[in-house]
Amino acid sequence: MKELYFTSPYRRSTRTIRLEYGQVKKVFILRTFDGGINGRRVSEGSPREEVFEDEQELLKKVHKTKKGLLEGRWIVKNKESISQPTFLRTEIKEDFVEQIDKEIETNIRKGVRP
Repeated sequence: MKELYFTSPYRRSTRTIRLEYGQVKKVFILRTFDGGINGRRVSEGSPREEVFEDEQELLKKVHKTKKGLLEGRWIVKNKESISQPTFLRTEIKEDFVEQIDKEIETNIRKGVRP
């Protein structure tokens, strides 16, 4: 099954929609999960399922849904960035430490004492 993740910032939380679609036995299924990220907690409701007899019908519905979400300013995300909402803090922390290290190294070369 293929998956698409969409997020939309909303006040203090982030709303999420996950589309899961593909072939199961002889039919094609589209599952839509609504959820949200509030602080460090990720929640997701029960899926809404649609069954299609033809793959083209399924792909048309997925395309229409994706187009509507993107027009509504939703953002396509990958699964890893949704399940780890703190990844930005890690990058900032590493950049800050790297910058301090460079400043200390520069001061040592210049002979400046703290």
